[in-house]
Amino acid sequence: MSALCGFLNLDSVPADPALVTAQLARLEHLGPDGSGSFMDGPVALGHALLSITPESEQENSPWRGTDGRHAIAFDGRLDHRDDLYAALGVPMAERGVPDPELVLRAHEKWGADCAAHLEGEFAFALWDGRTRELFCAVDAFGARDFFHHTDGHRFVFATAIRGVLALPGVPRELDELTLACQLGGVPRHGDHTLYAGIRRLPGARTLTVRPGGAPQVRQYWQLTMEPEIRLRRPEDYAEALREMLDRATRSALRTRYPVAAMLSGGLDSTGIACLAARELAARGQRLTTVSNILPDDYHGGEWSREESGFIRSALEKYPNMDPLWSRGLAFPVVQFDDAHYRLNDTPDDDTKSFRTRELFKLAQGRGARVVLGGLGGDMAASFKGTGYLEQLARGGHWLDLVRQIRLQARARGETARGIFRREVLRPFTPRWLRRWNDRLRHARPEEADRFAIHPAFAERMSLAELRSATAQDHDLHLDFRVQQVPMVNAGMLGAGASWTRPHCPQMESPQPLMNRRIWDWCHRVPLGEFIRDGRPRGLFRRALHDVLPEPVLRRTSKGWFAPDLQQRLAACAPAIADFLAQHPAGDAVWSYVHRPKVEATLRLITGPGAADSWDNRYQIILCDSLRRAHFVSWLRRAA
Repeated sequence: MSALCGFLNLDSVPADPALVTAQLARLEHLGPDGSGSFMDGPVALGHALLSITPESEQENSPWRGTDGRHAIAFDGRLDHRDDLYAALGVPMAERGVPDPELVLRAHEKWGADCAAHLEGEFAFALWDGRTRELFCAVDAFGARDFFHHTDGHRFVFATAIRGVLALPGVPRELDELTLACQLGGVPRHGDHTLYAGIRRLPGARTLTVRPGGAPQVRQYWQLTMEPEIRLRRPEDYAEALREMLDRATRSALRTRYPVAAMLSGGLDSTGIACLAARELAARGQRLTTVSNILPDDYHGGEWSREESGFIRSALEKYPNMDPLWSRGLAFPVVQFDDAHYRLNDTPDDDTKSFRTRELFKLAQGRGARVVLGGLGGDMAASFKGTGYLEQLARGGHWLDLVRQIRLQARARGETARGIFRREVLRPFTPRWLRRWNDRLRHARPEEADRFAIHPAFAERMSLAELRSATAQDHDLHLDFRVQQVPMVNAGMLGAGASWTRPHCPQMESPQPLMNRRIWDWCHRVPLGEFIRDGRPRGLFRRALHDVLPEPVLRRTSKGWFAPDLQQRLAACAPAIADFLAQHPAGDAVWSYVHRPKVEATLRLITGPGAADSWDNRYQIILCDSLRRAHFVSWLRRAA
């Protein structure tokens, strides 16, 4: 992905070109295809280009308007360009312009409202020389990162935190509250980072700043569940979703390089890979697929079987798929090498990055710069339809309720009594009784026991109060969409480019199922359409009935992305022990991370029978917590 950076001197002092040059030097690994800068009085824009789309071959860095007074540093890919052409009245002869030129034209027509008319993944900073205003925006889900800092004298921004830190006066200090929330599993608003004073612009936000003023942030889009969409026939819903899926996938294929796609054997990634293969076959092109399989030394239980059978059914259906297989042996699950921070500014948030990184490297070896994925599917397009039984019960639709329970029991291979107890009776039960029953039946650990934050640090940061204030009763609305809407609108959903960048900074991973149109539509579709025939994720299945291979279409199980994670963690025990030895009990990192819990968990995963058990606490404590302990150690030394 490309990189952008720059600053605005709020006191109107002319910009020093050496400063934006220093920023670009810290970001050069993100934009190998050319870089440059733009200066106009107090503002400086920098851009390092990663050329992906055919139109990007025309780009200069940054892109300048024809009037010479406008310039834009742009990172991203616009979707549905034909619709944008039409809305902007772009003549046919000019419909091959790069994406940043379209953003400039959108800004000229709609001003600060232009971001609401743009779709895709993007972050940009646009300087309007007439109004002396810097206008910045990110896409609806924050798929592209935009970090910024202001001290009253200068507003600084960049694609990556290191681009912000490149300027003098920006503090390299730890934000302890954000660290506490990450270590303790407490959600925090999407604008916070691990660096005090450096913020991230959340999804669906614009930021405007002028000399002499403070940055003004505005939300330009919100996810909503109203008004509900009502179509005449059930088939109409499937056809409408299919059209959106086709268009979103075609938009993601806009590249002049070979294309790769994740192929896990699950509904979401397989659906996107198959749609991409169909489209590319019509063009006479091939699709590289990257898939996980288990290594020969795997000795886990039968419950965590690999998914190669489902994957091969897709390969058989689409002969233009060229498969590559990852066994997850190229990279360790956790490592404590400062080399990570030569190109990254924060810990790796992908617990299973040893798998993800290998998949990206395989695709890169085939010349791909784009790896399609299926993230976000089960939150929108392939939503399970949970909560429908509760909805029928609350509405008094008893005959429909009985029929639907029977359909779901048959489709899911479960008893009707179990489904009735869990999805009809449970939501009507007082919360205290549900919690008591959970502890009695399942011996579930308390929420705080799943994490390795030091108790004294948690108390100092008032984490218990924060956890209570942000806690949701996940049984209150079994329709997960209801819980999801405020999370999306608070900017807490998107992982941003942090999911891709640590693995392969010169690649992009479009996620067609994170398309804004699809989410807008799916959150307003009647809940029953997702599970009309009793099968979870039924709307997605109906939409892709002729695309998915039959075994994938019929499956109701869900596999693990990395079933060998626990075994690979155990293999990292010597490296973890070395880190513990290098940071003895009195080291400052253990004022944040609870060392006794780390040591106890390490003994658990290396003990007898560990490979045949599964506990999510292992990966949280030994991956997330130790990565953050290493980050604290590195940050202290780097400062």
